[in-house]
Amino acid sequence: MSFRSSWSSSDLDDMERESGLRSFALDGAWAEAAVESHYAEPLRAGYEEGGMIRALALGLRRRRAGFSKIVCGTNGTPGIIARDRDAASHLLEGLRRRWRPSVLQVFLSSSLQVKSFEWEPAYSFRINLGLPPETIKGRFAKSTRKSLARAIRNGVTARLASSSQDVGLAFGLIEEVSRIKKFPLPPHSYLAAIHSSFKKSGISELVVASRGSQALAVVHLIGARGTAFWWKGGASSLGYRLNASLVAHWKAIEIAKEHGLEWYDLGGTNPLDPAYTRIHDFKSSFGGDPITTAVGTYSTRLARSVNRLRSV
Repeated sequence: MSFRSSWSSSDLDDMERESGLRSFALDGAWAEAAVESHYAEPLRAGYEEGGMIRALALGLRRRRAGFSKIVCGTNGTPGIIARDRDAASHLLEGLRRRWRPSVLQVFLSSSLQVKSFEWEPAYSFRINLGLPPETIKGRFAKSTRKSLARAIRNGVTARLASSSQDVGLAFGLIEEVSRIKKFPLPPHSYLAAIHSSFKKSGISELVVASRGSQALAVVHLIGARGTAFWWKGGASSLGYRLNASLVAHWKAIEIAKEHGLEWYDLGGTNPLDPAYTRIHDFKSSFGGDPITTAVGTYSTRLARSVNRLRSV
């Protein structure tokens, strides 16, 4: 048994082919964007037994004020793929010992019995892009179908941001909505690097919903390894009233389907947290399959103490 501190894209391809698993979160575009933007440090690790790689992980490490946090994966997309649960457990324990983070957060298809990790459910919705378009739309909630049709009747259309100016305006709207609604957003350099990296690795499109020349909503669609993912987005107050985001999402679904991707993942939610009620209702209205995975968190004693103090 041995712990590997690196692996190649061909190792990942072999692992996916032999295990029958695929993980959008392990695509190299994440690491490339982190390096290009200086947003985080990518870390790769593998667990090997008998000369065969049995598990792989990709994490992004950020440091601040003497603390480090490493995140592997995200809701619905695991940060570790393994041939079996034992291999995943060995690798996860190795990550904690070798990387020595203040906080290590790992998304997996299910929880593992690994020392010092606390587990909780992680939720998402995923639309099957193998279905015909009308079947996909038919699974939308009735109110969502009506709102989408009304938005289109009211002159809302969707297009791709194709020029550098369009891309800048699209990111500008997302960032403006983030400031107004006070939801966290990575720095612009990382958003731009994600866009360029996934353009090369898989797909990245900024879908802009407009009425006339006025941009109303943006959906940033990224995808690789079979999965399309709603990465970031936002709508102006007028766009919200006109349901422009629905038009942008429907266009994004069409684009992902045209590119041969298998799933459209709507990203994280939490049906048990009242703070997520509005976004949960929005995501569930698309009629996708509810996905429950697991997120495990390891924290040092000092990191837990700091978090408790911040909550006071």
